[in-house]
Amino acid sequence: MTPAAPQTPAPTPTPDRWTVDALEDTPHGPVARLERPDGSTVDVPARHLPDGVREGDLLAVQDGPDGVRFQALPDETRARRTQVQAKLDALNARQAPPTNEQGEIDL
Repeated sequence: MTPAAPQTPAPTPTPDRWTVDALEDTPHGPVARLERPDGSTVDVPARHLPDGVREGDLLAVQDGPDGVRFQALPDETRARRTQVQAKLDALNARQAPPTNEQGEIDL
């Protein structure tokens, strides 16, 4: 009989990254609308999210034996906001509409 090969633990799946799309007060309490990577949205009671979460924040979302866990990702959120702002600034710089002497847009 040959000895059994050592068992390696199953790899921990990488958490999904979801975006806080909106925070709303409802008759049933505050709710967060979270956007998944595929663009679909899920409404979650805000009490399940980390304190201080704002619209546009990124969350690591991982399903586990104790339920779904949400973790704020402040560094990734900051990096994404900086990247998006740079793209917006570049678009605004390129697409400045022509104006007349009074600063009005000419069509």
